[in-house]
Amino acid sequence: MADFPHLLRPGRIGEMTTRNRIVMSPMETMYGTPDGLPSERTVAYFAERAAGGVGLVTLGATGIDHQHPETPGGLHLGTDEAVAAHRRLVEAVHAHGARIQPQIVHAGPDGLGPEMHGVTSLGPSAIPSYLTGRPSTEMTKADIAALLDRYRAAVRRVAEAGYDGLELHAAHGYMMIGSFLAPQRNRRTDRYRGTSPEGRLRLLLEVLAAIRAEVDLPVTLRISGYERVAGGRPVWETAGSAPLLVEAGVAAFHISGGVIDRLVTRMVNGADDGDGLNVGAAAAVKQVVDVPVIAVGRLHDPVLAERVLAEGRADFVALARPLLADPDLPRKLATGRHQRVRRCISCENCIDSLEQRFSVDCAVNARTGRELELLPTPTTRARHVVVVGGGPAGLEAARVAAGRGHRVTLLERGRRLGGALVWASVVHPENEPFLTWLRDEVGRAGVDVRLRTAATPDLVAALAPDVVVVATGGRIEVPELPGAHLPHVRRGVELRERLAGLPLVRPGLVRAASRAWLPLGNRVALVGGDLVAIELAELLATRGRLVTVLEAGPELAPEVGWKRRTEHMDRLDRLGVTCHVGAVVERITPGGLAFRPAGGTTRALAADSVVLAGEARPDLALHDALVARLPGVPVTPVGDCTGLGLIRGAVEDGARAGCVI
Repeated sequence: MADFPHLLRPGRIGEMTTRNRIVMSPMETMYGTPDGLPSERTVAYFAERAAGGVGLVTLGATGIDHQHPETPGGLHLGTDEAVAAHRRLVEAVHAHGARIQPQIVHAGPDGLGPEMHGVTSLGPSAIPSYLTGRPSTEMTKADIAALLDRYRAAVRRVAEAGYDGLELHAAHGYMMIGSFLAPQRNRRTDRYRGTSPEGRLRLLLEVLAAIRAEVDLPVTLRISGYERVAGGRPVWETAGSAPLLVEAGVAAFHISGGVIDRLVTRMVNGADDGDGLNVGAAAAVKQVVDVPVIAVGRLHDPVLAERVLAEGRADFVALARPLLADPDLPRKLATGRHQRVRRCISCENCIDSLEQRFSVDCAVNARTGRELELLPTPTTRARHVVVVGGGPAGLEAARVAAGRGHRVTLLERGRRLGGALVWASVVHPENEPFLTWLRDEVGRAGVDVRLRTAATPDLVAALAPDVVVVATGGRIEVPELPGAHLPHVRRGVELRERLAGLPLVRPGLVRAASRAWLPLGNRVALVGGDLVAIELAELLATRGRLVTVLEAGPELAPEVGWKRRTEHMDRLDRLGVTCHVGAVVERITPGGLAFRPAGGTTRALAADSVVLAGEARPDLALHDALVARLPGVPVTPVGDCTGLGLIRGAVEDGARAGCVI
């Protein structure tokens, strides 16, 4: 506790006490049942975070009306029948010493009621849903009265389920209360009118009065400090309203920021947005009220979170993605193991997973959402496991298997561990702590690491393995183009290997050294537009090169979801990188190349250097050779040798392999 005295000090919100000042921020998981109830998966997910030492767990959006869900698999407390399932969740969290509260919402204009239940969506005005574009119906006075009744009924169920408090959602200019608060969405002209702060605030005050009339639970208000949108609430409005909201019954403020869009662009922020985004707005509220204030928004570094509390800018910190990455984060801080925290890498996989797989998962923690499935239980029969390849898949497999009690030998042909994650750490420095974590944990687990060791079937056989895990990565195919032999042509894999081979003491040193080694001219044409190519384009552009990307397919970085891809497009735009998709490169010329743009005729592109990015392909050659050489020995391929899966796929493959041995 000496290192984090403010984070680990007990806290209080109203009559609710917490064992520390770390709050699990509400984040949608889509783990609920089709009926919108906590599933066994939901219970296991939250129980794991409670066991990890968090002070207060906050559920994601929990609807007061089961016919107006925000998402498929979202939770609700809209019926009496929901109480029993919620009580099981509460009891599971309480068993580990944490407090728990639901975030109470009505999805308003942004719910899926019309699509899922055939009901009409309601809002302050006839405004389109950010998600579907379908307009809502403006609420009448009778609708508002019915809404307040639903809040009363829902909070009674909150109390019946045994929750310790509740969070009321009024943030981000969406769902019901947030939409009433948002000038750009509230176009009413009655007493709830959007043209005045008093009118926009009226529904929130009425909801608070309805809640206080029904239950005596502490109410935390989730509200934006600054919504960062033209025509939205100004940065001073929340602090100006805070004393009135305390009088109305708010026991704590949870100060977020940004407004909703399909990619939660300004709500769930990327690495380029900086850290502690909402701390200033939180501090402004804290300066005018005597109830606790919770800060949230890229407080991933526990040292930064501790400083925010030590400086008196907030009373609690809320973490979402960091607790996906490492549920044991609070317990590690409390036991002097903060260097062993598995850090979030801001890859946005957790957000994109909701769109792509309709349930949240974490790129660096395969157990997130799979707590009942991936069980690294101690083995009853220790075996000798040989892992070939020291990239993220191999490191995770070795870490998990050794942690379960197996004897693990890891063979890596290079001079250091990390594989493709080394390059990923060069272009995205937030990856580097995860690389360091994997290396350190493999060392702590007692894995026998043999560097500069090229695995052959005979070498592996001589180790007498009981199980072999092959994590050798994929192969890079470079297109055969006329002129590819010219002296100004480079292969992307050669550049990446050279850059990744520089001393990796920390990302800053790699970036400084790489400025001195770029055997490329000023104008660079990059042929290929997958994720690795885009990251290379960004790196070259930051080194002052004028970069043009030419991708034959229909989009850039097709391996990732829209949120991650959009962040890359924003970065390319800021760096002045020129991008073409549907662009077919016909030949390389001494002065550049000739390409045919989408829908056009052949054009000449001047370039001092041409880089052929190449494309990752599966490579099971060693796996197949080992299967033939070691009959009867299980040989499992993981990671990119089976097909490109990025960090998420590699870590999941490695974790699964390590768990089943």
